[in-house]
Amino acid sequence: MKHVATNVDRSRSPIVIPFAILGVLSILALCSIGLAMITSSVATAGGTGDAVPIVSNVNSTSFLDRGPFGVGETTLTLPGTSTPVEVWYPANASTYHGTPATYNVKNSLPASLQKAYASFAGVIYPSGGISNVPMAAGKYPVVVFSHGYAGFNTQSTYLTSHLASWGFVVAAPEHVDRDLTAVLNGFLTGKTSTAQSNDVADLEATILLMNSETTSSSSLFSNHLDMTRLGAVGHSAGGAAVEKLAVSDKQVDVFIGLAGASYGTFGQSATGAGATVPKVPGLLEYGTNDQVVVPSGMIKAYNALNQPKRLISILNAGHLVFSDICQLAPGQGGLIGIAKQINLPVPASLVPLGSDGCLAPNDPVTDDWPVVNQTVTAQLRWALGFDPTQAGLENLIGDIGTNTTADNVPQS
Repeated sequence: MKHVATNVDRSRSPIVIPFAILGVLSILALCSIGLAMITSSVATAGGTGDAVPIVSNVNSTSFLDRGPFGVGETTLTLPGTSTPVEVWYPANASTYHGTPATYNVKNSLPASLQKAYASFAGVIYPSGGISNVPMAAGKYPVVVFSHGYAGFNTQSTYLTSHLASWGFVVAAPEHVDRDLTAVLNGFLTGKTSTAQSNDVADLEATILLMNSETTSSSSLFSNHLDMTRLGAVGHSAGGAAVEKLAVSDKQVDVFIGLAGASYGTFGQSATGAGATVPKVPGLLEYGTNDQVVVPSGMIKAYNALNQPKRLISILNAGHLVFSDICQLAPGQGGLIGIAKQINLPVPASLVPLGSDGCLAPNDPVTDDWPVVNQTVTAQLRWALGFDPTQAGLENLIGDIGTNTTADNVPQS
């Protein structure tokens, strides 16, 4: 049995309407429930030309499974740099075919380690899309995704590809000053203390890149992106980055921090975007067994947010429930399990970042992926105007329920 608690301030008016639900999520129940009826696979929403599916009777199970689109995937580069941006996008489900995109975690190791462990072939993992297939007709909203500290831009492909199947174009830049390569290289060279990350600037540059792509007649994304609807999702340090982005960039309509936030928890700045909270809708999610970003910090960060806001906790889940990392070595401890297999020494401070939540007894992270997909998709659809209510975030599947208020958040 899985437990999901959700707490929300959901009023868009000056009148606060606090509402909360505590549920018990059964993965067996989730797997037996199909999609809500899709009334149109490509339909106009809000008169802007967005070809996002219209879903009738949206509820807490509508987005558990993949949406009606196939998923394409391509790699762009931030202008003037070699920084890659991985992009997942909607493709025609009935006609797309080609080579499935993958990534090899070995490519994230510093060059010196790749040379030292030349016999290690790496771990190849599917990243959710088909490489460079044509994009589906129509226009689609854009979501930028920010990976975690010591992570990489393809670290959460179960989620990024899922969003693309529901009509979002998801662009994830590599944060080269705090990705796995940079962090490991810092330990190898003894230069582990670095300047403040440029991750918000990376996200801003990614937004500019996608805007140029949709206006370029030669681009795969030519006239396919609705840049007037923009969401931001991030994991861990990326959660802090997207919250700061939502403060500094007025184009951002909604932010979602997965086991990470900027105001009220770790990484808060005394000045700048990190010293305040966004004015747009925010969703924070965390695992109650997180040993990296402790639940009390996420609760504090939630309490500091402006309304409308929502807090979701996944009981018994760890820090890496929001990524693919545990599944790189299923049941063996994620990235740390791989390192142990090849006798690669890992600094103690990095062990939780590469393994937290990967070895929970009888509780694989994949059991929680459906609810992450459901809640992130539902929040984006509501905040960007595709669903009139937050029904996709309410009454999560469960057999017990209790009401609390926004001022009585369950403590960790």
